[in-house]
Amino acid sequence: MPRLKGQGKLDEFAFVLLAGLVIIIVMLLIWGVPGPTEIPTVNPTSKTLSIERGESEDFILEINVTSKIVTLTAKGTIADWISFSDNDFESYGLANVEVTVKVPSGADEREHFGSIVVESQEGGEVTVPLTIKVEEPTEEGMKEVSRTVYVGDFIVSYAEGTEVVKTETGIEVGKTTISASIERNMDLVTEGSLILNVFYTNNVGNLVVKFNNEVVHDESTMPGALVIPLSKSQLKFYNVIEISTSKPWWKFWADSVYRIEKMEFRISYFGDIEREQTFEVYRDELLNFKEGIVSFYVNSYEGAGSLKVEINDYSLYEGRRRGSFELSFDFAEVGLTRGLNTISFSTEKETSYEIERARIIIVHEEPED
Repeated sequence: MPRLKGQGKLDEFAFVLLAGLVIIIVMLLIWGVPGPTEIPTVNPTSKTLSIERGESEDFILEINVTSKIVTLTAKGTIADWISFSDNDFESYGLANVEVTVKVPSGADEREHFGSIVVESQEGGEVTVPLTIKVEEPTEEGMKEVSRTVYVGDFIVSYAEGTEVVKTETGIEVGKTTISASIERNMDLVTEGSLILNVFYTNNVGNLVVKFNNEVVHDESTMPGALVIPLSKSQLKFYNVIEISTSKPWWKFWADSVYRIEKMEFRISYFGDIEREQTFEVYRDELLNFKEGIVSFYVNSYEGAGSLKVEINDYSLYEGRRRGSFELSFDFAEVGLTRGLNTISFSTEKETSYEIERARIIIVHEEPED
């Protein structure tokens, strides 16, 4: 059969393509695909610094990865400005690397862009964009002065719903005492209830229920569900429930019998606890403003909602993680004014954050003495 013109070139191309696929498959079999823990998780995910010409600044890069070798590489026009406290190291979880950015004295006063690439030996890789705003050196005769406004330690939360605090089953009433502790923040608890499923009674005497030594029910009770409402004022962190019976005056020889299949102590909760605080900014601080920082530490959190940090209703941060925070802000972007301003910490539904050492640092310049 005659060979078509160009068929030889087509066969050569197919052979090269097939060989390339074979090589890729072999490389995958040799090197493998990185697992979830072998792909680095890095915080912060991006960074912007303002540095004067000839000066340097440090920040911490939190790297969470499992790898035999973790390599950090600086890239871009600012690659030569960057150095690391550690590199090519073994990691089995969270590692902190201090990044130092040294700006040359001859650098242009503008924004410079680059990145830090974090790679695991197993093939995981993440890139952290880095922006350096090079500024003119502070004039001689001026000094930086900082003032700290303490916000403190606190919890922010948002909650709505009902919760069963205590359940008891198979109660043969003579005199039964049950304790129940409310773990939720009492400021969010709105009301409660006791639900008793009465299985049997001999109709002799009353069923008596006391809550924190207060009688909340004292009646002859038929089988069925008994719901006893409790007001917020009756609820405490630690509660004592007492179930007993009374003897009838005319059947003094008989015993009162109540069998309770199940008893539930429930609470309802609603509301949010946010931290809002005013802080004062003085005239000289505003006129010669250099930098503002909101610093705090998230010790723990529960729930899927984000933590929100705002100054004068301007969002500085919205996210979800533990650890240290240093949020920089400019006076113009947050609408900082002379006199009183407001900072707030809040969160979303079914979430709480425990925050420690929260403070605002205001830096400004003033003439040296």
